Amino acid sequence: MAAFISMAAYSAGLAARGVYPFGRIPRADNDLRHQYVPFHTRLWDLQHANAQGDLLFNWQSGYGVGFLGDFFTYLSNPFSLLTGALPRQYAELSVYLVSLFSMGLAAALMTVFLGRLRPGSPWLRALLSVGYAVCGWGVAEGTVVPMWTWGLVAIPMLGIAADWCLTGRRWILGSLLVALCWYANFYTAAMATLATALVLLVRLLLADTDWRTRGRALWRAATMTGTGLLLAAPAILVCALANKRAQPTELYVVSVNTDPLTYLSMLIPGTHPVRPAPNIFAGVLVLLLVLTLMFHSGVRVRERLAWFSLLLLTAASFVFTPTARLWQGGALPHGAPFRESFVLSGMLAMAAWICLAHMPRPRAVLAGASLLALLVTATHDLPPVNRYALTGVLVGGTVTTVLLLLYARGLRRPARIGAMLLLAVSVFAGTTYSVYGNAVVDDPRRRGPVRAQTMTELGLNARQALEARRNWPATRSDAGPEIFVTNNDAMLVGGQGGAYYSSYVSVETATGLRGLGLGEAMGGRHLWPAHDPVLRALLGVGTVLEPAGANGATARTVPAPPLVTVRAPGSDQAYGAPAGSVWARRQAALGARIYTVPALTRSGGPAAPESGRGFALPRAEGESPETWTAFTARCAPGERAFLHAPELYATARDESTGRRESFSGNPPAVSAPLKELGTAGADGRFTFSVRAPKDGQVLPSDALGCLDPAAFDAAVARLKATGATSVTAGGHTVEARLPKGSAGTAVLATTASPGWTCSVDGGPARAPVSYQGLLGVPLGSRGAGRLACSYLPEGLNAGLAGSGAGALLVAGVLVRTRWRARRV
Repeated sequence: MAAFISMAAYSAGLAARGVYPFGRIPRADNDLRHQYVPFHTRLWDLQHANAQGDLLFNWQSGYGVGFLGDFFTYLSNPFSLLTGALPRQYAELSVYLVSLFSMGLAAALMTVFLGRLRPGSPWLRALLSVGYAVCGWGVAEGTVVPMWTWGLVAIPMLGIAADWCLTGRRWILGSLLVALCWYANFYTAAMATLATALVLLVRLLLADTDWRTRGRALWRAATMTGTGLLLAAPAILVCALANKRAQPTELYVVSVNTDPLTYLSMLIPGTHPVRPAPNIFAGVLVLLLVLTLMFHSGVRVRERLAWFSLLLLTAASFVFTPTARLWQGGALPHGAPFRESFVLSGMLAMAAWICLAHMPRPRAVLAGASLLALLVTATHDLPPVNRYALTGVLVGGTVTTVLLLLYARGLRRPARIGAMLLLAVSVFAGTTYSVYGNAVVDDPRRRGPVRAQTMTELGLNARQALEARRNWPATRSDAGPEIFVTNNDAMLVGGQGGAYYSSYVSVETATGLRGLGLGEAMGGRHLWPAHDPVLRALLGVGTVLEPAGANGATARTVPAPPLVTVRAPGSDQAYGAPAGSVWARRQAALGARIYTVPALTRSGGPAAPESGRGFALPRAEGESPETWTAFTARCAPGERAFLHAPELYATARDESTGRRESFSGNPPAVSAPLKELGTAGADGRFTFSVRAPKDGQVLPSDALGCLDPAAFDAAVARLKATGATSVTAGGHTVEARLPKGSAGTAVLATTASPGWTCSVDGGPARAPVSYQGLLGVPLGSRGAGRLACSYLPEGLNAGLAGSGAGALLVAGVLVRTRWRARRV
């Protein structure tokens, strides 16, 4: 019943508002749209053997990135496996079901766990569990981050395992439950484990037993947790090392400071914070019973003190930076700051059950209702307390108080059943209304124009166009910058392109691609597809999508060498224009001189004083022609002009054609990509203007590069002629046949991220080198004809060893238990 009511109430609340999948209001917003839905389409591809790559490596995104860390972080909720049962275009529905079923399971398990805290009516426990499963965190944060909703499951699941430690039973099964929680989502499992430890300490302090027995229970809990962590070591170590390698996020950390009164207002069901605050509400019934507990004379004083101390200390730990870091695994996040809020909602449900299991007297219920009224009076005009929350708590609080008073009067069985049914209806209606209110207040249409659902007609057409031109692994297909559905187009639409948004973009990948002119956002955790022909050639992109009509897409073939090419000895040292610039790095990576970098001269518009960094652009006011600063450069006739200004936030305009290109640099968050502006005229002159709407914008002196088309075509033709004659790409392996006697460095068109090992002509496997950010394999002076590379995520071997050790411990305990049973 708990599972049914929680899932039905959540769905009914969304349906009443018309939110997907029950209406046209998008549910996929922000990271749900840009990360979790595309990652689930990638899971669908893996389940249907249609992915380029496997669980260890992803050829489809970021021009080749590790995937196991992404899998453990975004896709290891067991309900995510349901994705493969639905058509691919319904991945967003699959994500919704992940959250929905996690809520239902959490409610069911909490119903069981509350019975372990204190015996009592399973029907009343179920009603409290609904409030927990559809708590404020679950509605506002958990359900839009599907992998986190397993945290709701982990609290009661680990609580049940801890209860077995108290009773000295089922150590093996408890260890397996710990491992399951950490495999399903290690991030929320860490929070749930800490919360379970605190609850266990409270239960041990309240237990009527000796300290020796308490010590044995703690030992069982410690060994059970340790064994579970060993079993889950692959997920823990792979993700920990991937996070250590990832682009840092310290610059985006948000504060955990919260006004105390605002914090208290978040107890009211249906509240939605305007500024970050812990989403902790767990329903009117839970809140009323928690407030009643302090007046409940039927519960021992020390028990009431213990539970309220736990609630208060836990609540305070969320807004105290050192303990907030502890909840978050050592570092505050760069997004929602109170991701651990669900553990307090779980503790509120537990405290409410302690109160209800002892059946409070009417006087205590009335005292609790008075406190609730005082809370509403003190917070009703605060921003989080919207009109839906206020209506819900006033109506729901009144109805719940009356029903509890009737139930507490000791009615006969038929009347008690009737009161319980009315209470169930009240819980369902209140939960539905709080979900509806949150959907109204958090309507994405309030934040701007609403985008269509993720897999639109445009996305389907783009996928079909890419699939029709697939030439993998000879060359890559890239959705390109013009086709935009999500920040992870490469997974959603298909191909083997550059679009990639993940918490695990490694520093090597981000800096290597940024050094070659690729655009990045989110401080390097969101990679953009290549915009220009040179970078596409370096990365082996042979097919690019272009828009065609309102919802159409067409694939265009572009010049590209194979996935594995060969550079002559010393070619990376032979070119510079000037040394250290993006133009020099590109020429070194390509092995040819293709650019000239002319001097820039201001030729019109507002003054732009030249300094050591470049030209200081004035802030433009309005759209008048006088706000554009013009620059002139000398290229060879017919050369293509490209601008590289990664920190520039401005618009550049080709004065001969009027073509405009926007540059959205905003260091350290956004690095603008290298873009083409136009073509030099017959006299070689190229003039462009720049308009900067913000202060402090600087145009680098070497920002313009002139590409010689003939030299570029010749370089690509040479790489084709000397590159691999055949390439075979497995899930996380690459094998290439090279022209006999190839010398120098073989370059694989992916970044030199850690985890790769390569062998030449069947020799020993060695770590590759960085070749201007790309993966390079020295071939030796004698020449070579065959190359084989394999990728293994860092920490996987050590994690598997840990799992083996955990399995040995479990097996040892199982054998010992059976041996002792036989002796008895």
